[in-house]
Amino acid sequence: MQYLILKTGLEIFDLCRAYGLAMVLDFASPEGQTPVINDSGNYYLIEHEAEDVSAERLLTNTGWHSRFEESPEDRTWSKIFLTDKQNWSKKVKKVKDILSEDAEKIIKDFQNPTNLPEISSDKGETLSGPLDPSAFKGLRGTTRGDYSEGQTKVDSHNWALACLGGAVSGRYKVQKAQGNKWEYFVIFPVPQRVELSNFREIRNSTYAIGLKYLGIQNAAAHFSVVLAGKMRDMAVSKSQFADRFGGLFYFSMVQSGQQFKPSVGGNLSLHPLMELAFSGNPAVARVFEIWNYLFRKGSVQGCEDLAEAITQFIVNPSLETYENHVKIFLKYISKPREVKFVNLYDDETLKEVIAYVA
Repeated sequence: MQYLILKTGLEIFDLCRAYGLAMVLDFASPEGQTPVINDSGNYYLIEHEAEDVSAERLLTNTGWHSRFEESPEDRTWSKIFLTDKQNWSKKVKKVKDILSEDAEKIIKDFQNPTNLPEISSDKGETLSGPLDPSAFKGLRGTTRGDYSEGQTKVDSHNWALACLGGAVSGRYKVQKAQGNKWEYFVIFPVPQRVELSNFREIRNSTYAIGLKYLGIQNAAAHFSVVLAGKMRDMAVSKSQFADRFGGLFYFSMVQSGQQFKPSVGGNLSLHPLMELAFSGNPAVARVFEIWNYLFRKGSVQGCEDLAEAITQFIVNPSLETYENHVKIFLKYISKPREVKFVNLYDDETLKEVIAYVA
């Protein structure tokens, strides 16, 4: 069966709906039959071999119910509703109730190629900040200063799917910012073609990895290398591994008083890294290890130029960023006992690094 998420232009909202619908289909299907998310240009296509998809199976699946529980190790639900922090647990319950009670209709509706979400400014469920960062300016609801703003609203089914998908697919890194305030770095990997079962493995292996970052671009660049390394490892260990990610959506949310406001965001293409990861050359594993080392070393106070250089090289591979990366790296290599031999390029790894530029 095929299910379609037509794109609306709200990039993160659309992406999260695709992840959310794939999760619903997965929990409503017999074990071992997993959906595949494809980016097909104007829409996300979810392919699913299972024909016996039912709301009854979803409701009796213990994994479905545990998906809406927040644990100390995985606080994604409270982060999805960061801009509605006082009511986040009620919102989670509402998401679960909508998807559980209307699962049969949702499964049927998204087989319709003309099914579009209802979007307005005055009717429906309000998209939380992480699902619509281009539109939100502050905290949902009322603050001590009686501040509130109208926001993008959508119909309940698409809202609930996006919330579930955002909790599943979003990587949230929080760290202290200047002035003893908090900053959130949010990253969503965009599938080119990804099986949901493989995505779960990728999420479990990579989402907890994090450093003290210079900013959201540094965080996105590091995660892209971690993700590409994991994809390479899976391709080596699994037969007929065909999954790819096309890019990353990323943005930061900065605390301003009691509010969180969007700061910097972007879209990072993963095509060059995916090409490198699936080149078949064993030396690529060492390249990713060296790059990971550079990000770790660059997170140490006093080594920020190392982090900035590798970030710019990963985000914008060119002769200019390559030369700057090498120049900064050589500065550290020339210092006695600063960089261990294991973290240096050799002839084979350097060939792959130069190929990344090309």
